[in-house]
Amino acid sequence: MSPLKSTAKDPGAAHPAKNAAAPGLPTQPLADQNGETPMVAQAIYHQAALRIGFHYELVIAPVEIIARCHREGQSVSQITRYLKSHLGPDHRAAARNFVEWVIAETARGGVR
Repeated sequence: MSPLKSTAKDPGAAHPAKNAAAPGLPTQPLADQNGETPMVAQAIYHQAALRIGFHYELVIAPVEIIARCHREGQSVSQITRYLKSHLGPDHRAAARNFVEWVIAETARGGVR
């Protein structure tokens, strides 16, 4: 039998769902009650990059995580602890004042 026609030895073929993106990953914002997916405004990413001195692409995930966790009702302390446990205690994106700043900016209309 040709290896191109056989899917029996391909473990991914038997489980296509395992190869799909897992729902609820931190980089996938959840839909709100209207079924819309809120996204953080691009300007906040740029401001955040300047604020903590990281490249633009490196602040997208932490900013999205902070915004999502806040929308889900988590406190600043909970979000800060989560980020410190994943990014390290000295990471600038895990600092309490940065978390507070992101929450304030998204509350001002930085979510579109």
